[in-house]
Amino acid sequence: MKRIFWSIVFLAASVLGSAAQDVIKVPESWDKLAAKADEVVKVTMDKKMLQFASKFMDNEGDEEGKRIVSKLNGIYVRSLEFKNEGEFTEADVAPIRAQLQGPEWSRIVQVESRSDKEHVEVFIKYVNNVAQGLVVLSEEPKELVLVHLDGPINPEDLDDLSGNFGIPKHVHGPKKPTTAQPKPATAVKK
Repeated sequence: MKRIFWSIVFLAASVLGSAAQDVIKVPESWDKLAAKADEVVKVTMDKKMLQFASKFMDNEGDEEGKRIVSKLNGIYVRSLEFKNEGEFTEADVAPIRAQLQGPEWSRIVQVESRSDKEHVEVFIKYVNNVAQGLVVLSEEPKELVLVHLDGPINPEDLDDLSGNFGIPKHVHGPKKPTTAQPKPATAVKK
């Protein structure tokens, strides 16, 4: 009987542990960076908190945002803004990128701006061909931003969440595809 009990406990712990590992872990180095940062944003919202917070979204204009939030398991945002350039290094960002490697995660967008010294990457997690998570990692000379949306999400939906739940307003997804309108027929002269 004890063996069965402990087997069930072990199985439950491994299932719960694997579910908890879906959230991108912020490295300890970010806590040290936060101590040096001029502005720190830290948002941690699980499914229950998202349901509660979505009630405060504008009832008329944010229906699409509410629909997206209702499907998510969590929104996690870490944003560090510094007074001076060079306050963080690639070594501070590498542990996050390492978590986004593997068969389920794919980098779908990479933007490198040499003039603005900006680097933005968007990663998406696919499980059984369904998008189950999205991460935006943005590096600027004086700012470091990590946005993790845990749950079913399309990259195009990021625009509807931008500016809510601690997600910076300047974080946008790819443009939603528009349906092509047929061109009007023109008469051909002979």
